[in-house]
Amino acid sequence: MPVVSEDRFASGFRWDDYMQHSEKNLERFHENYERVTLDPEDAGFFASITTPLKVLILAEDWCGDVVQSLPPIIRLLEQSPSIAYRIFRRDENLDIMDRYLTDGSKAIPYLVFMDDGLNEVARWGPRPEECQSIMRDNKGKIPMEEIYPRIRSWYRQHGNGPLVTEIRAVLERIA
Repeated sequence: MPVVSEDRFASGFRWDDYMQHSEKNLERFHENYERVTLDPEDAGFFASITTPLKVLILAEDWCGDVVQSLPPIIRLLEQSPSIAYRIFRRDENLDIMDRYLTDGSKAIPYLVFMDDGLNEVARWGPRPEECQSIMRDNKGKIPMEEIYPRIRSWYRQHGNGPLVTEIRAVLERIA
């Protein structure tokens, strides 16, 4: 059964439209997008994907993880002409988000990889696994205002490498 209809998928945002309809963190989004560089091997891999895929991305412009991860995700997906993506605002698409909870939370960004018929073939999100373990290991044990600095520190220390590796691994399995 398809995740969404063709019409609904088409109603999502592409990167430029998402930026035009966003209000928060615009400078950081643009900086993170412009800063993304792929090593030649990864760039070649993403460019070589020929399997038609669609990627539904749940996001919000106020979310720090989205600001960090969405720009490189978009850069990766833009490498392949066989991949179509659309960005959906989580809070305006709770019917979709509620199907893709992370440990009971509406955590974003969240990616749903679909075949050409819009059937789910893989998922990823909301953070690289090692970073997500910071949340999983601490949520409910220490205040959230202590967890988020740890997550930001992890992103500063590791950059986008783990994210690229994980998205590539997903695509290696399905493309």
